[in-house]
Amino acid sequence: MRVIVRLIGVLCIIAAITMFFWQDIRAYFTHSVNEKIIQSYEKNDDKVNVNGFEKWITKTEPEKLKLKDNMIGYLKVPAADINEPLYKGPATQEAMKNGVVLVDKDEKITEQNVAIAGHRVEGAGIRFNYLDRAKVGDTVELLSRSGKNVYKITKIYDVQPTEVGVLDEKPGNPQELTLITCNDYNPDTLMFEKRMIVKAQIIERNGQK
Repeated sequence: MRVIVRLIGVLCIIAAITMFFWQDIRAYFTHSVNEKIIQSYEKNDDKVNVNGFEKWITKTEPEKLKLKDNMIGYLKVPAADINEPLYKGPATQEAMKNGVVLVDKDEKITEQNVAIAGHRVEGAGIRFNYLDRAKVGDTVELLSRSGKNVYKITKIYDVQPTEVGVLDEKPGNPQELTLITCNDYNPDTLMFEKRMIVKAQIIERNGQK
């Protein structure tokens, strides 16, 4: 009987520790899965070796990704510890489970205004949750098969969800990224009431300033 009681006690302690560190655990495994996805992309491989435990922890579905068809590169924001796979649009809830996504279905990373959406995952350092750690002047990197483009953040501000003018193209202007995520969580409505917008203008294209 004492053995059973002790075992239950140990299991309770383990469960409590797991719950306390759950978001850190989720962030660790998500970063690990991201690295595997990015490595497969760089090798032009459609398979990602992610086990069932990793999928359960991260809530991702790598077997459905079809990297050769859907992944177009990866996005890095060093100041915010962001290193996320980037997928074709549209930015549906399902698509954003596995990384960050171009907003529109037919959007391309060669357009003047490249709009990229990502989830805020409360408590976990994944997707765009720490995007607010980035500041004006910080850099953003977009890496794809065509090379690496580097951008400098020029503006950070909030808009209402209905303000879609941030997605407009401005022909003749330098290329820019528009990073979009939810912001201003209201505990009464359980909703994010605004959208954080991070604008970044290109300063280096494929290694050329």
